[in-house]
Amino acid sequence: MPFPERYCYVALTPNWRLRVRIAAALALVVGVNGLLLAAFAWSALRLLSASGRSVPVELGLPLTVGTLLLAAVGLVAVQARYGSRTIVSGLDLDELHERDDSGELEGTNPQTLDGRVRRLAAQADVPLPSVAVADRPEPACLTVGTQRSPTIVVTTGLLERLDDDELDAALAHEVAHVANRDLPVVTAVAATVAIGDRLLERERKLRGVLAGMAMVALFTGIGLLIFAVPILVVGALYLAVSIVARALLGLNSIALGLFSKTREFAADRGASRLTGEPAAVASALETLEDERSKPDQDARLHASATLGIVPQPLAFERTAENGEGEGEGEEHWFDRWFVGQFSIERVDKQESDGPPGPIARRKERVKTWLRTRTIEPVRTRIRRVLAWRPPTHPATEERIEQLRTLERRRRG
Repeated sequence: MPFPERYCYVALTPNWRLRVRIAAALALVVGVNGLLLAAFAWSALRLLSASGRSVPVELGLPLTVGTLLLAAVGLVAVQARYGSRTIVSGLDLDELHERDDSGELEGTNPQTLDGRVRRLAAQADVPLPSVAVADRPEPACLTVGTQRSPTIVVTTGLLERLDDDELDAALAHEVAHVANRDLPVVTAVAATVAIGDRLLERERKLRGVLAGMAMVALFTGIGLLIFAVPILVVGALYLAVSIVARALLGLNSIALGLFSKTREFAADRGASRLTGEPAAVASALETLEDERSKPDQDARLHASATLGIVPQPLAFERTAENGEGEGEGEEHWFDRWFVGQFSIERVDKQESDGPPGPIARRKERVKTWLRTRTIEPVRTRIRRVLAWRPPTHPATEERIEQLRTLERRRRG
């Protein structure tokens, strides 16, 4: 593949494979939103029927499907326009420059961040993106907004870790996404993922309420009668929220799977063509991959991670303030309510009157056996199921290998 001279005009257009995959992902996103609207409409009709009211207008099946499809398309259009703005609403973004009357960025300079974006956008012949900086330690770079008015968001952590060539490569990657016209679809997917994130937050709260009521009911005699109905109601609501949240995750993982790999590979190739240096793109990915502190957790489906150059979700203020996230040092609910009940009690020979008797030793052996053979395996499986997220990006190693192949071709 020929590479142009640095800073020359480069025509970036999505290939047919990416176009087909984007269309398939868009159809799936419309279908997911249609199912959500159908579920809400069905629930509303059931509530009206239970209250004794009737719907005056009865639509036939074709008209009902058409109405739901039209509403789903409208909802996806709204998500594509405003979804990413909602996702980064928890970030304190610092717009670098205001635009003048001609739409140009004021005070641009090729050495500045907005000057780099201006030059790359001119090379790719795409609408000039705005540039914003988020004061976050994690290195991240993502594009939000619409196809006609995109905004490239970089974090201070990214600016601190990347050198000039790597920063150009990361910005060129985002400009290539704009040129490939995949921003509306991935924004709609990210907006639906955000709904799943909110449902998972509600699931955690319901789980805490359910565990609390269950413990009170178990340790108080009359509590079992008092909390029987509330436990059933909260338990049913918890299961419904959990099923809906994980169904959304699954469907969105399919949507992302249709075009995420092709999308990222195309953006990497586009960045290589814009900068003329595939090695710089590979170096940027290597640096960002090394900075990810929790690769097993970061590589999950997350609303902000779907938009980034690497699967690095951003930490929002609301998560830290509200304490809704399950941090590394926080005790898991399964450990608190179940594993803790089988903790091994050891007797200190110096502080006790004598060595533990046969009953105490037998109890310790039973608890040890239960913990190692039953509790630990169950805990591991439950935590894996509850923490499951589908990947948002292809493996970074695979992307780097393809970029190195492009670099070898360029030098050969």
